[in-house]
Amino acid sequence: MNNQRIVFRVPEQNEQLTERFKTHKTLFNRDVLHGVLSIFDEVAHKGDEGIRSLTKNYDEIDLEELVLSHDYVEGCIASLSPSLRAAIEQAIRNVEDANLAMLPKTWEKEIRPGTVIGEHVVPLDSVGIWIPARKGPLISTAIMLVVAAKTAGVKKIVVGMPPTKNGLGDQGTVAAAKLAGADQFVIGNGVSIIAGFAQGTDSIPEVDGIFGPGPGGIAAAMSVAMTYGKKSVLGLGPTECIIFADETADPLKIVYDLINEGEHGPDSSSILVTTSTNLAQEVEALLWKCMNEVDEKRRLYLQNVFGVNGKGAIVIASEDDEAFDFMNGFAPEHLMIVCDKELESRTMARIKNAGEILIGEYTPFSAANYGIGITAVLPTNHFARAFSGVTSKDMVKYSTIGKLSKDALQEIYPIIKEMGNYEQLPCHVKAADIRLFE
Repeated sequence: MNNQRIVFRVPEQNEQLTERFKTHKTLFNRDVLHGVLSIFDEVAHKGDEGIRSLTKNYDEIDLEELVLSHDYVEGCIASLSPSLRAAIEQAIRNVEDANLAMLPKTWEKEIRPGTVIGEHVVPLDSVGIWIPARKGPLISTAIMLVVAAKTAGVKKIVVGMPPTKNGLGDQGTVAAAKLAGADQFVIGNGVSIIAGFAQGTDSIPEVDGIFGPGPGGIAAAMSVAMTYGKKSVLGLGPTECIIFADETADPLKIVYDLINEGEHGPDSSSILVTTSTNLAQEVEALLWKCMNEVDEKRRLYLQNVFGVNGKGAIVIASEDDEAFDFMNGFAPEHLMIVCDKELESRTMARIKNAGEILIGEYTPFSAANYGIGITAVLPTNHFARAFSGVTSKDMVKYSTIGKLSKDALQEIYPIIKEMGNYEQLPCHVKAADIRLFE
């Protein structure tokens, strides 16, 4: 593995770096989208039976029921060790604190005499939360998404997840989601469950919002669900990170932060960006050593990430501005800044594309993934250029408010008259006339 080339200099090796990440902007292609559309059609025509058939075809599991029973859910909670339950409950409180701080509220403001505007904020009535599990259980994702919905005031929260080999759901994930406030649990093939959320079946309720991460097929399913009028956040694909560090950073800590993200799966992106050649060389040397100490399953993931076809890299920038340009162009899901205070401040002023920004040597990715309370359900594959992570803000909708006094209507009457006449909509003008002149 030590012979693999993972160190690149920019701008000198921009072409090679671009080649390494050439697939990064493509979360899913047309073939995947066509397959997803076919699954939506099958669920529309066959309902629950379609989901069972698709789950057997894609997940190789026969399902008797799509809905997890109350007794099973309660048994999942009972199966938690006291220490894990305590950790889950503390995580729930921390996520709730963060989401309450971010939650938008209804407001009104007089912006001109007699003219009041505002926003009326109300929660979605129902949401479907998809929690993937192909690479391992994700209780943290369940907590973050369910708590975001619960904090916003969503009345019905339905959690979907892939079935385990026994045709049920992962116990820890079910328990965490229930403790966080989930009302119902359904299992099945991911795309088909999302299709169920979008259209409704006998077992799966149609909902107003659908949220959750996953590979390209899940991302495509979320985009299709939006065409059914469902609220979602796009681009929540395989995990990715950039660490921006200078010579003050501890190389060993940086290595474990790279491994932290890389161990999620072979399609992870894990990148160090620095202007320090010494730091880059120290990190590269330690990386191979530390990877060999990881258990076999995760070591194979890491070997793929930092292998010839992977999306792990160490980028040595010629100057800070080159580093900033690379990071903004990549638009990472997770960005960690480990620099001296002056460079940290300049970096914060320049970074505009990142799902989350973690600052300082005591804020590892794992702290944000589990404990701080901020969301780790974040946009990937360049989607951070336009999208943000999923929080309570996504679980509400806004109605704009407008209120005029008679004097305020009089003030804008010339606008109504001129524009209404130009657009050939005389009744628009008449609606104002009868209030002011008749």
